[in-house]
Amino acid sequence: MGQEQLHLKQDVATRWNSTFYMLKRFIEVKDPVISTLALINTPLSPLSTEEWGIVRETVDIIKPFEEVTVEMSAERFVTASKVILIARGLQRIVARHQRNPSIHEPVQKLVDSLMAEMHKRFSKVEQIEKLADATCLDPRFKKQAFVNNRVADDAVKRITAAAAAHNHPSHSEEEEEEGQYPAAAASAGAMFWEDFDDRVANTRASTSSDSATSSTLTASMMEIRAYIAEPLRPRTSDPLAWWRMCSPVFKNLCEVMKKRLREFSQRLGRSLQADETGSALQGVLRQTAEEPTDY
Repeated sequence: MGQEQLHLKQDVATRWNSTFYMLKRFIEVKDPVISTLALINTPLSPLSTEEWGIVRETVDIIKPFEEVTVEMSAERFVTASKVILIARGLQRIVARHQRNPSIHEPVQKLVDSLMAEMHKRFSKVEQIEKLADATCLDPRFKKQAFVNNRVADDAVKRITAAAAAHNHPSHSEEEEEEGQYPAAAASAGAMFWEDFDDRVANTRASTSSDSATSSTLTASMMEIRAYIAEPLRPRTSDPLAWWRMCSPVFKNLCEVMKKRLREFSQRLGRSLQADETGSALQGVLRQTAEEPTDY
C-alpha cells in the first residue's frame, strides 16, 4: 500500500506507556489493518467508525502523559523542581478536555477519571515543602512556578532561614568569642563582684549572639532577593551549571541548594511521574476499555 512496514504493538501491564504506544501504532496502521481483515476473511468484527474515533481521541488525551514520562526519564539535570509544574500542566490539559467534552461517552469517562485521579494525588503538591524549596531554588522557575503566592513566600522564608543557619557562627566560634569576656578574672579581685561580672559577661555574649543572628539573617534575605531578581534561565538549561557559575555570588544559597535540590534524585522523580501517575493512568484506561458501550 506504499506505506512503511510497521508491526502492531502489545501493551505490557507493568508499563503504562505501552498502552499509549499500542493505540498510537493501531492508528498509524489503520488502513492496512482494515484491508488485511477484509482479505483474510477473519471472523473478527472490524472496528466501527465511532470506535476508531474513540481510539484516536484517547491517544490525543494521554499523549501529554507519555511526554512527561519521556521528559522525566531523559532528564540529565534535576527532576524534583519540575514536579509541581508538570502536575499542574497535566491538570490544565485534562481540564481543557473537560471544558470541550467528547461526543464519545468512553472518552469523556476517561477524561473525568484522569482528572479525579490527578486531583487526589496532586491537589496539594505545591504544599510539599521539599518540592516547593527545590522549585524555588531552580533558576529556571523560582517563584513564578507557583500558583499560590503564599506557598511561594513560605518557601522563600524556609530557604532564607536555612541560608542564615548555614552562615551562623559555629558553636566553637561562639565559645571562643565568649572567652574574650572573662567574668571574675577581670574584676578588681573582690569576690562580691563575681555575680555582677557573670551577668555582664552573659549579657555581652547574648547581645553578640543576637547581633550575629540578625546580621546573618539580613545578609541571607539580601542574597535571596538578589537571586529572585535574576532573570529566569531557559527551561532547557542546566540549573546546576548555573549554580556552579554563580556560587561565589550566592554562596549560602548554593549550600542550601546542594541539600534541597538533590534530595529528590532522578530516580524518585521518575517514580513520582511514571509509577504513581502511570499506574493510575493505565488502571483508568483498562477500566474504561472494559466498560460495556451501547452502540
